[in-house]
Amino acid sequence: MQKILFAGAVVVDAGANIGIYSEFLSRCVGPNGVVHSFEPCPDNFMRLRCATRKLPNVRLCPAAVGERSGETMLYVSDKLNVDHRAYATEGNARRALQVGMVALDDYFKPGERVDLLKLDIQGYELHALQGAKRIVNENREIKLLLEFWPYGLKQAGANWGELIEMLEGFAMNIMLYERIV
Repeated sequence: MQKILFAGAVVVDAGANIGIYSEFLSRCVGPNGVVHSFEPCPDNFMRLRCATRKLPNVRLCPAAVGERSGETMLYVSDKLNVDHRAYATEGNARRALQVGMVALDDYFKPGERVDLLKLDIQGYELHALQGAKRIVNENREIKLLLEFWPYGLKQAGANWGELIEMLEGFAMNIMLYERIV
């Protein structure tokens, strides 16, 4: 991140969770940069707010990022606070909460600069990019950092080929970094 970000950069942290990435990104962009952190889970949002309270360059939004703006359901994992999803999971009953959802094309005004989209939203990345087409097309130097999880994409009603097609349609260079757990 320190190699691709610069002082004054504008960053989106979708799926900010409890703020670990938001804090790191805040340091990378410096006091003249901005990190827009999105977290729909009320408990995680409270933790995010506490973690970033002394970071004046972090803007918090208690919403999911998706293909449209409005209300949606968030399916909350009782086992892992980083595994909440904007879609019902197959064979796994979860508590559902109604939360706000925002399309990034609605959140940012036309012509606003965005330098990095970090999307770690449990398979909902394609949906989020569908709601951010204008931003990506307007910001030709934008970088995307996203989780590529074919199983999650399928559960969210998409497939990994659609995600790759969309990225290729943006004329982006695609690099895969594997994380082995």
